[in-house]
Order: sequence, then C-alpha cells, then structure tokens
Amino acid sequence: MRIDVHTHISPDRIAAPVLEGMTETFGYPAVGINTIDGIKSHMKASGVDKSVVLGVVDRVSHVKVANDWLISIQDDMLVPFGAIHPEMDDMPGEVRRLRDAGIKGVKLHPMMNQFFPDDPKMFPLYEELGEDMVLEIHSGRFNHTKPGETVYSPPDRVMNMIRRFPKMKVIALHLGGFYMLDEAERELIGKSNVLIDTTWPPALKELGSDTLANIVNKHGADKVCFGTDFPLSDMAKDAEFIESLPIPDAAKERMLGENFRELVGL
Repeated sequence: MRIDVHTHISPDRIAAPVLEGMTETFGYPAVGINTIDGIKSHMKASGVDKSVVLGVVDRVSHVKVANDWLISIQDDMLVPFGAIHPEMDDMPGEVRRLRDAGIKGVKLHPMMNQFFPDDPKMFPLYEELGEDMVLEIHSGRFNHTKPGETVYSPPDRVMNMIRRFPKMKVIALHLGGFYMLDEAERELIGKSNVLIDTTWPPALKELGSDTLANIVNKHGADKVCFGTDFPLSDMAKDAEFIESLPIPDAAKERMLGENFRELVGL
C-alpha cells in the first residue's frame, strides 16, 4: 500500500484562493488542484492508495468548521487529520470530538500559528492524544524565513516535546528539520521514538540521493514515511526518487506506505 502522509486540500468554494496564497507565499508551482477531486485524480495517476489530508488553520474561529469538513471527507482514499490551534480554549475536548468521529490524528503548525511545541500550554493536548492518536508537526523553518526571524519549531524544541511525552506517536515533518537538516541530524535524527516524513517541496530530488539515503540510514527506514506536501510537490516524482535510492527494496516499501499503515492501523 502506498500512502502519502502529508497533503493539503480545501473545500471547492475556497480552494482557488487558498492555492493562490500557498504558491505566492512559498514560491512553489502547484502540481495539481487542491480539491477532493483534484487530489484523487493525482493519486490515481501516481499510484498512491491513501493520502493523509492535514488540517491547518490560521484562526481559532476556523477550527470547528475545518474539522467538520475534514470529518465529512473520510473515505477509502482520504485519511484526514484534524486542525488544532494553540489559542483554543479546549484543545483536549476537540481531540476527543475528532477521535469519536474516527479521525486518527492531528496536525500542528508552530511556524504558521507562532507557538513553541514545548510550551506547557500545549501539554493538555499531548496528554489527550495519548498513545493512540498521531501528531504530525511541522519541524524546521520556512524556505523564506529570514535571518533573525523566530523559528518556532526547530528540531531541538520538537525533541523537547517528545522527551516530555515519549509514548506519543509523532511524525516530525520535512525530514525533522525543513531547511535545518544539520540541526535535525544533531537533535532528532536517530532517536527511537519519533518518525519523520520525506516532504521537501518543490521536489524531493533537490536534496540529492546521498543526503536522503544518509538520513534514512541514520534514522532507520522503519521510522520514515513518504510525504509530499501536495499540491506543492508531485507524488509520482517523489516516490520515484525514493525508489531510486541506494537502499534495500524492503526499506523503500516500508517508507512508501507500510510504516504509516502500521502506525495508524489502516
């Protein structure tokens, strides 16, 4: 089974402006349409069986409506993860609502929502996630982060969170440190109780085979998951790059789907 653990789509009525904002902010061209039909078409063309759709909101008032929509789109191809905002009054209550509706995890984006993952105000959320739900968290900076700007989710602060909650199921996105791979290798890569994903838009191949293979070998292929950031990166091309790596075929298959399937119980 092939699973992309890192995708973003929106309801049809707001998809176009959301996509325009994404491409303008990050400077990556879109490879597909960020709607339900758009991602399913891309998945079928790319040989991907399931995609994790990550909920991200910039305002507290958007959480409930976003999660209502994410709950509604669950099917055999789409595995939504709920949106959580750090300024919510009752983060644990929203996690319980998501869990009761069949949602298997949540997404945190410290860079977008401007909070540190090891801030004690987040601890009630992590306690509620427990050992059954999965947390996917942006780790690292943005490609356009300027020197001197605050990096809210550096690898060391992600690891601080994990040390405090060692049994929580965590996927540190962007190989554990977007544009911060040295810090990720020093602080996070190789640790036993955290997974990473391969999301590196606009194309995973920009990292180079040696760099990616070294990270996979150091961290362990059984703790790496395939992710793309669709619609900002192409599922087929990133999967082909993983398949070209100088690592065992069995390791590639685990990365491309089996690790996440086992983690979540799909």
